[in-house]
Amino acid sequence: MAGAESWGARLRVTPSVLGRCAAAVAAATDAGWEVLVLGPRDAEAVVALDAACAADYPDTVATRHDVPDAATLAEDLRSGARWAYGATAADGRLDAVTVLYPSLGREAPMVETDFTVTRAAVRGRGLATAVKAAAVLDLAAQGHELFGTGGAGVNAASRRANEALGYVVTERWLHLRPAR
Repeated sequence: MAGAESWGARLRVTPSVLGRCAAAVAAATDAGWEVLVLGPRDAEAVVALDAACAADYPDTVATRHDVPDAATLAEDLRSGARWAYGATAADGRLDAVTVLYPSLGREAPMVETDFTVTRAAVRGRGLATAVKAAAVLDLAAQGHELFGTGGAGVNAASRRANEALGYVVTERWLHLRPAR
């Protein structure tokens, strides 16, 4: 009996991918958000947004998310152990963020998504796609060519946001539970 499903996806940087990413960032900025690189000083705002949305993450046997500690995240951002990209509203409020980290990966070194979150009141406006796109654009300019992400099967919006940029689902996991 099916218990939960999850998926993993990869993105290899190509001119087409970079074009999609640039368009996603432009759409968010045209709609009034600033899409930017976040640093250690932004760690508290990242954690506050993530904590405010924690109950919205799918919590299954296949996927689980823990809100990071702000001090640890700040140090990781300072040291380059993690990168963060956000979308802020005109009033400076952080509405979406993605956090990534370098990973050895199976096929080659890659950049893996730790988490991406959007404030509930502004979901469906392309902000998650925009911050992921900003990450790809910036990190590709630094020489990164391969990106990985994944999520819960029940979170179709997350999968669509990634596929819009060119991520391709490379694996699916079905977590089974005994029939009763």
